[in-house]
Amino acid sequence: MKPALERLVKQGEASPFYKLLNMRIEEVRQNYARLSIKVEKKHIQLLETVYGGVIASLADSAAAWAIFGCNNLTTTPVTIEMKINFLKPVKSGKIVAEARNIHTGTRIFVSDVDVKNGKSDLVAKSLVTYYLLRDKGNKKS
Repeated sequence: MKPALERLVKQGEASPFYKLLNMRIEEVRQNYARLSIKVEKKHIQLLETVYGGVIASLADSAAAWAIFGCNNLTTTPVTIEMKINFLKPVKSGKIVAEARNIHTGTRIFVSDVDVKNGKSDLVAKSLVTYYLLRDKGNKKS
């Protein structure tokens, strides 16, 4: 992994939101990322399953990191659309999101994300579209 990307991964894992969810960035490479969350009591809703928002946050984050793995870090990806299907409830263990970029344009990226439980069962499927904002130093938008 490139040093700039390594620094960004450390910053990502240190962010308050990632700490809140105990989200881990396991792997980042060109057009691919794998993130995980070890399910804890705070992730569980009234019906004793993981909140859909926790799973969606994991999928969205994995898609963003798949972009960071192949871009030159001069743009900021922002979600412009996300669709997710929840296929199987999760009650405990670990959930893992694997994102693969299926479209890599100059400004638009689309990622396909599988979220699986510790038994490798598919628990959610997501399609996430990102728009790449140019950094503030670059006047063109």
